[in-house]
Amino acid sequence: MKKTLKAIWKIIEWHHKTIEGLLQSLADIHDEVRIQAIITCATAALERPRITVSQEDSDKETGKDPSIQDLPEVLQPALKAALCDKNASVQMAAALCQYAIQSHNPLAQDILHAALLKSNSADSWAAAQCLALEGAATYPVIKRILQQLFDKKNEDTEHRSCMLLSHLSRKTTLVHSMLAVELNSHQWKDRIVACRALSQIGGHVSLDMRHKLIQLMLSDWNKKVRQAVAQALGQMNLGKEVHDTVRVKLGQGNSQERVEALILIRELKLMTAKLLPSFLNCFSDDFMAVRRAACLAAGALQIRDEMVLECLLNLIQRDPFWKIKAFAIRALGQIGQVSPQVTDLLLWAVHYEKSPGVRLEACRSILALKLQGDRVRDTFLDVLLLENHDAVLKEIHHAMKKLNLENEGNQEMLQEIKNRIQTLTQKELLIQKIFKIEKVIGKMKEEAKRVYLQPKEGQKPLDLHTFLQETFQACEALHTKSLVTESSPGPKHKKQKSLTTCQRSTHCPGEKDCNGTLWI
Repeated sequence: MKKTLKAIWKIIEWHHKTIEGLLQSLADIHDEVRIQAIITCATAALERPRITVSQEDSDKETGKDPSIQDLPEVLQPALKAALCDKNASVQMAAALCQYAIQSHNPLAQDILHAALLKSNSADSWAAAQCLALEGAATYPVIKRILQQLFDKKNEDTEHRSCMLLSHLSRKTTLVHSMLAVELNSHQWKDRIVACRALSQIGGHVSLDMRHKLIQLMLSDWNKKVRQAVAQALGQMNLGKEVHDTVRVKLGQGNSQERVEALILIRELKLMTAKLLPSFLNCFSDDFMAVRRAACLAAGALQIRDEMVLECLLNLIQRDPFWKIKAFAIRALGQIGQVSPQVTDLLLWAVHYEKSPGVRLEACRSILALKLQGDRVRDTFLDVLLLENHDAVLKEIHHAMKKLNLENEGNQEMLQEIKNRIQTLTQKELLIQKIFKIEKVIGKMKEEAKRVYLQPKEGQKPLDLHTFLQETFQACEALHTKSLVTESSPGPKHKKQKSLTTCQRSTHCPGEKDCNGTLWI
């Protein structure tokens, strides 16, 4: 045992100090030397080795204290005398040393209370810790601990402060009351720290405190604060209050309260059998914000219930707002459940939906669900022919690449078709066709007014499709003939006929007029 004890003492930095040296240092004329000696004594008292005695040794040495003495008795008078030193720093060090050796000296208490109110930050923080460990649950002590907690905001300080506050909260409700004040802080980080402290301190939580935490959880503008409050309520065994509050707001609250409840459901991943009926009603709510929040919650929780999927499919088909359709499609992709109905609806949406945002989300959900097959490839190829939105085109190419649906041969044909469509839809060509239609329709109206045509037997009425087809075929034929005539040059010498001899008349062939002209 002596060898073990010797080995333990050797690893301590102050083991080489002697009692005579410490007594000389405590009586030195320099303040720094006296303070260093007091610190050495306090460190030795705190870090002294303690021996765990086995059951056999305890039976043999019954009544003996297994721990080593804090400090030699010869040092005690000098340390107590330091409490009355003319230097305030020496007095503070001596007071801390008295707490280290657990002497409960009244003079040391008075020094620490004074340091708590008037000394610098380091001394007041040390005084607050010593007084808190002794059980002094007073307002100055708690205030100083909270000040350190909210000023430093590091893990070590938070752990130490919460440990002290937990020790004091068993004696007074002042700790919870002062933390409740911090829940109203304009700094969102302070509100988070207060929530974490409340969850670590424990103890009895008043009804007003519960209501305040639930209010923060529902209505605080910062997402991190809401999450911290929810976690604190869970660690404080107040999950039932959270569930009941969400259920009431979801079923009986106004539109804003329903949105807040749905946001909380999404963030806490909370869903029970009691919440499900009210949750399903939110998909058919009159307010767009409620339906949007319901879609986001369904996607975040990845609820695969058939009734939830049916509500999402109904929104995609019937909701009048394109954003709700997009959020419902996104939720289907997040849920990850594939069915023939889901596949049909997504392919229809990416092909025929009017809004680019809906088509974009449909393409992303198809990729998320990893839909494969010739039908998906054919739908993408059809969409590439007519799609003019850059974001949708980019997403479709990305999806085809990820799903291995690319086909180079088809890509060349698609590009050729798109070029042809672009040529045919030029502005000048469309204007010419419109003018031609107007001209032909005007001519038909004039003929109908002035010329009577005997209807032929079995003749069908001319429909619009046939009329337009004949009109444009005639235009194309005339255009082609003119191109051929211009491209093939005729003979240089043509036989010219006079206009007089080439005109058609109502005269009979072979007759001569008064001028002797023969009509053909």
